[in-house]
Amino acid sequence: MRNQHHIGRYGISVSVLAVSLSVLAGATAPAAFAADSRGKSSVDSGEIRWEDGTKFDDARKWAATAWYNTEYKLTKIKIAPDAWNTITDLEWKDENRKDVSWVAQWRGKAGADAIVMNKAYLDDGKKYGTKAWRRKAAAHEMGHALGLGHRADGNLLAKTMGGLPSNARPTSTDRAGYNKLWG
Repeated sequence: MRNQHHIGRYGISVSVLAVSLSVLAGATAPAAFAADSRGKSSVDSGEIRWEDGTKFDDARKWAATAWYNTEYKLTKIKIAPDAWNTITDLEWKDENRKDVSWVAQWRGKAGADAIVMNKAYLDDGKKYGTKAWRRKAAAHEMGHALGLGHRADGNLLAKTMGGLPSNARPTSTDRAGYNKLWG
């Protein structure tokens, strides 16, 4: 069973430990998720095959191209849509959760993992309801789907939303972690 990981508060679900990132309060995630891990990823046989159920398609597309990118030499893990002859590794979906502080989250679980975008914060007119913030949140969570843990502010895997780079792209530190993990 994989761990949940998201931009939000610490919590426990019945079957999966939910370790989160508090973006609104600025709390940091536990040290247990500082390390990168192939075992805490959505990668299966060198790829992530996804299904889409999010209204934030621009952000989903951005996340895929940010992490599968020849310019940055990030091509070890293929990120592609699911097809009739493949198995879904990652589902994109939306929730409207006003009762939580997370903006988006990667949920590692038995079966297909999920990246959940929280419409309560990401819809137009909401606190993070712009194309730029949605792209940052989606690319950050895709980094977790690739098995990357948190890094210092200024990186795409920063511990808080405010610490993410303005261009929503993996930094040299993020890329080094990817390459160390995936070769």
